[in-house]
Amino acid sequence: MVISLAGEWDIYRKEELQARLRPAYEERQIVFDLTTAKYVTSTLICELILAHKHREQSAMPPATIAVKSAFVRRLLAATGIERLFPIYGSVDAALCDGSQRERAV
Repeated sequence: MVISLAGEWDIYRKEELQARLRPAYEERQIVFDLTTAKYVTSTLICELILAHKHREQSAMPPATIAVKSAFVRRLLAATGIERLFPIYGSVDAALCDGSQRERAV
């Protein structure tokens, strides 16, 4: 499942963000699509970490992230998110990797 996170994500959209991320707590294969994200704050970073922790505690495979923006990619690197999630340059690449991991399990 692909969860699109286009646009700007700050504290003012926290409730919408939490609702959008809800499937990440249940679905086995998740790609967070940040390819059209323009503005990302700690609100998004914290929610991604919470989703990661839940998936890890539930013995679910890690979600993947697709991102194109150099700015967003640098932010993910600076916050350590890249150590928690495989990161790809496109949704297709992230989906392909996720299906490969599913077959290997």
